[in-house]
Amino acid sequence: MGLPSGEQFILNSMLKIFALLRSVNPVLNLFQRETQELFELADETDSYDVFQPYLIPRVIGIEDSSRNWSVMMVLEHLHMVNRDLKNGISAMMEGVRPRGTVDVALYKPQQDLDWGTLDRFTATNHEYVETIRQLVDKYGHLKSPIRHRHPWFGPLSAHQWHCLAAVHQRIHRRQIQKIVAMMGVV
Repeated sequence: MGLPSGEQFILNSMLKIFALLRSVNPVLNLFQRETQELFELADETDSYDVFQPYLIPRVIGIEDSSRNWSVMMVLEHLHMVNRDLKNGISAMMEGVRPRGTVDVALYKPQQDLDWGTLDRFTATNHEYVETIRQLVDKYGHLKSPIRHRHPWFGPLSAHQWHCLAAVHQRIHRRQIQKIVAMMGVV
């Protein structure tokens, strides 16, 4: 499915500009802030059902097929994406081209999830942060000559994938905020 072509173009342009203007650490700080906000939204178990899917209005950066998710489904999606981003960025920095192509459909979560989802999300994001820190300690940057193709944004460097990780979390935080609003929670 994907995003509408105009939206893909705009998001791609914004991502490339963001990557040009931001170095690794400010992007990592954004990733961590978004992780914390996502955790706090999901941890509000007394306020709403984090397992109940809700069909939300259109959100920029979210495919129509991903609009009917629960909070936990969003976190499971982020867990899967961030796990593979961590591995892909690490491989690119080691001079290894990631295998295969990115298939967005493989990152669609199952609806039947449990509280382990929150633990996986938290652990994966912690591992992501530690991996990026280790790579920066080793190389001083995330400038890889290797590029790996994103189905919507084309070939991206390790730094651009890192920027996408932070922006991707922000987009999905907004999705969760819409889900919470649909439940009538302020």
